[in-house]
Amino acid sequence: MIVVVGLPVYADGPDGEECAGGLAVEVAAAAERRGGTVELVGKVGNDGAGDAVVVALGRLGIGHAALLRDMARPTPVLTATPRDESADTTAEEAVAEPAEEPGSILLPEDPAARPALEAADVELALRFLPQASVIVLADPSAESTVEAGIQGAAFSAARLIVLVPAGGSSPSVPPEATVLEAPLDDDGSFGRLVGTFAGALDAGLDAASAFSEAVTTSGWEPVTD
Repeated sequence: MIVVVGLPVYADGPDGEECAGGLAVEVAAAAERRGGTVELVGKVGNDGAGDAVVVALGRLGIGHAALLRDMARPTPVLTATPRDESADTTAEEAVAEPAEEPGSILLPEDPAARPALEAADVELALRFLPQASVIVLADPSAESTVEAGIQGAAFSAARLIVLVPAGGSSPSVPPEATVLEAPLDDDGSFGRLVGTFAGALDAGLDAASAFSEAVTTSGWEPVTD
């Protein structure tokens, strides 16, 4: 089993279909397409958008037994409303934001107004999913939350993949863990790469072979000096 830890968002599909989005969902969907059994550990609001995310995850074949509800904060919504170009955004704020599609913004814009996973949430969820063979920490998290993921991977003897934002500092992780830096501009291929990599590890491939498959099938090209 592959467990992806991250926050899904609500988004309208190009045909008006209600969809789940965000990097965590992209990773989970790619892992499921690779043939893995996938569970998403995340949190949405107790609202209609959260209901739609649950339904969309079911359509994608992504398990959501550990998807929590935030009673105080709304489900984030990815909208095509253009961002105000006159607004100043610091480099630190850009790193802290989840990857977004070109020409879209995530509402509420203030991260503090969105649901957030606490260390206790992650610890409880991973104890509930002890069959995990691969755990992916897909969203930038507090150090305590990363530590909960590390402990969960140790408890399940699972391979650990940690994603960090471009320009962000790498967390302290065990030497056998894989740390990958998300690009600032992504067309979805990074999520496919990570999900395929996780799926290949879950299928029993060694890390080198799994990553080679992920690079080949996700549209990335290896760079050599």
